[in-house]
Amino acid sequence: MRRSVRLVLVLLLASLGLAGALGGVGALAPIEARVTPAAATRAASPLAGPWAHSTITTRANPELRNYNAARDTRTRAALARIAFTPKARWFANCKSCNVADIRRQVATYVADTRRNDPDTLVQLAIFGLWPDGEVVKGKRPKMSWTPARYRGWIQQIALGIGDARAAIVLEPDLAISANHRGGMVDPSAAQRISYTAWAASYLSRALPRASIYLDAGSADWLTLPEATRLLRRAGIGYVRGFALGATHYDSVADNVAYAARLSQALAKAGVPGKKAVIDTADNGTPFTWLQWRQRWGAAYDRTRSEAYLFDNTPTCGSRTEKICQTLGHRPTWNVLDGEAAKLGLGTDQPELRRQALAYVDAYLWFGRGWRWMQQGGNDAQTPKRSVRMALYTRFVQATAPAAPAPPDPSGSPTDPAPSATASPSGDPAPSQDPGPTAP
Repeated sequence: MRRSVRLVLVLLLASLGLAGALGGVGALAPIEARVTPAAATRAASPLAGPWAHSTITTRANPELRNYNAARDTRTRAALARIAFTPKARWFANCKSCNVADIRRQVATYVADTRRNDPDTLVQLAIFGLWPDGEVVKGKRPKMSWTPARYRGWIQQIALGIGDARAAIVLEPDLAISANHRGGMVDPSAAQRISYTAWAASYLSRALPRASIYLDAGSADWLTLPEATRLLRRAGIGYVRGFALGATHYDSVADNVAYAARLSQALAKAGVPGKKAVIDTADNGTPFTWLQWRQRWGAAYDRTRSEAYLFDNTPTCGSRTEKICQTLGHRPTWNVLDGEAAKLGLGTDQPELRRQALAYVDAYLWFGRGWRWMQQGGNDAQTPKRSVRMALYTRFVQATAPAAPAPPDPSGSPTDPAPSATASPSGDPAPSQDPGPTAP
């Protein structure tokens, strides 16, 4: 009876965007430990909990698989910070992907994440504009998929999502097609933008419980006119808003300010009310592309090694090292929680705090910096890189679920320990250095 009453209270509060005010209930424990007064006073985010991590273990989604395979306590604790965090799974239409089976893949993921709770948020990234890769022989390739094939793929994804409550990052790296000055030119930019606009329109109609966000690059990437023009052409009017930081690592504070300016620019262009989600998966030690170039560019130019590429920036070797990668703020719809000051959003930054509340729906993990070259699938480097990403984070992270409680000798029922999403808890400093910072 006690568990039933508690479950009703959590679901009621979740509908009000306040689910984090209670602790976890069984396997549906939300990642939030509490909701601050600032977060409670703003309009409820459509992404408010409960959230849960996926338990699927495949080579294409190796985070939990790598955790299960680890043997020593230190490695398992580090990998748990990634494996047990709710995050977006990418669905891509690459040559090696089983695209004919995409509906089943998505439906399996949705069912696994929801755990029979229709209110649990499912997080996805749909990546369909680069079936041949983003760079082929040093150039951007032309789009090889016809409109009919792309549309059929999107329709199958929608059928897999069904009536799920979802957060969707639509087309990460769409910003490439803005053809930002100085970058490699996308020869099929108009085609890719047109495909995205169709997907935005279709998904917004087919998935009434989904909040959809178009990729808009990052604060250190597109100018405001570039981003505004790109988003208007790509269907921003159909969806909830835009996503920042998918494949860049600049600070949350910079992206909050950029989100406010971009939303205002869109409003002036006739598309008001757009909100942002910001990736915090891999910007625990934030840096811009220019800063990466200043520190690691010479090493890459000299060696041509993937170990120094921007997409694969070396991991940090301490909590004080700069221009390197660590895990960032855990995902949350509470954008001004107890670690806001670490993001540059402390009480000494009232304007940034106001902008975060007004323009940001959530911090999500849709970047994958712990994977070698940010790519799908497992490889020899990813488990070690994942450990290094987790060891020196400055932020509180998820931990492995507690073991089931022993039977109550009195014979009275007890609440089971959380098994889907652990509440955040502090972690001690690492006891030893894991080795060189370059992957």
